[in-house]
Amino acid sequence: MKVSEVTDDKLVLVDKQLDKKLAIAALSVILLFVAYEFSVTGDWLIAAIPVMIVIASWIYVWFTLVNSQFTFDKTNDKVTLVVRSRHGTQEWDWKLSDIKTTTVSTVSDASTDTVKSPTKLPVFVMNDGTRVPMRPYHSAGSQSWKAIEAIRKFIGDDNRDDFPVGWIFDD
Repeated sequence: MKVSEVTDDKLVLVDKQLDKKLAIAALSVILLFVAYEFSVTGDWLIAAIPVMIVIASWIYVWFTLVNSQFTFDKTNDKVTLVVRSRHGTQEWDWKLSDIKTTTVSTVSDASTDTVKSPTKLPVFVMNDGTRVPMRPYHSAGSQSWKAIEAIRKFIGDDNRDDFPVGWIFDD
């Protein structure tokens, strides 16, 4: 998530999953170059395989792309999350005053006893101790910590004890 607007009374975080688009674009360039090389040598059937992979990759992006926007508003004591996907738009609201802090929480698969590769999710820690996921989808860990840092600054929580070792703060 990136900060798109910040004032004393308002913070807006936006995630358009540009990292996913960039990765697929880079893969597409490489695969199209491979397809071109095979087509130059006359191997049209083999050249079709990378082209099909490129098409499948962009179909994957279309099916999985999620855009989200968080708006933290001190004036109205409100936090709004709007998520847009191919399934439509969903919206969630919280009271800003109910949020004690934010952190990245480890979530593991409940069906297994061992945690091999736990998922990291940004969460709100409410005043009563309840942990509420900030997003209904998984995100990259570094993006989560950037969002956590921005939100903590906005709500006045200066605790940095749980940040990853060596994290460079935007002071």
